[in-house]
Amino acid sequence: MKQILLMLLFLSNSGFASIVGVTTHPLKDDARVLSAEMTGYMSQRNEMGAGVRYTQGLGKNLLDVTAAGGQNSRSMILGAGMDFEVLREDVNQPRVSVKPYVQQMNFEKTSSTLLGAAPTMRKGFTALGKEFFPYLSLPNGMKLDSTSQEFVFYSSLTFGASVSIPQSQERLVLSLEANKNLGASSDYVGALVSWIWN
Repeated sequence: MKQILLMLLFLSNSGFASIVGVTTHPLKDDARVLSAEMTGYMSQRNEMGAGVRYTQGLGKNLLDVTAAGGQNSRSMILGAGMDFEVLREDVNQPRVSVKPYVQQMNFEKTSSTLLGAAPTMRKGFTALGKEFFPYLSLPNGMKLDSTSQEFVFYSSLTFGASVSIPQSQERLVLSLEANKNLGASSDYVGALVSWIWN
């Protein structure tokens, strides 16, 4: 049974994980963050996408809400997720979190609902006097297609890093991210600029 589930994960239809970015950056417990993102899809047509994201700190957890769109086939993506911290980062251990999320998206004439979770690991380091926070995530879950009415398992691998922009008093954060779908292709690269006002 375990082998069948793994095979379904790798042979599934495309999943569209969105930018993980700012939820992996060290934020205050009551942080409020507004982000703008730009995404380049490198498969299933080369297209660009853009969106906005609001992130609210709720204690050690982060609520994330997003709205995005893209050229031609990707007309709309709406989503929400909650990043739950499992292990706090310290000198000897990385930060580990799990982010359950839901997304509603339109791709060409198909509407899909994605339910999933993204386990994420982050470990910061210092180089050239700046702190960088690389992370690795494995978004996976189920997709319900409006035309087939079938649940399809999907999985992808996401990696990236965030860094505070110099001379912004740590109010601006740049996140770069790449996503590799482990089934059918829906790979992307993305950039996220976040403004922290609390």
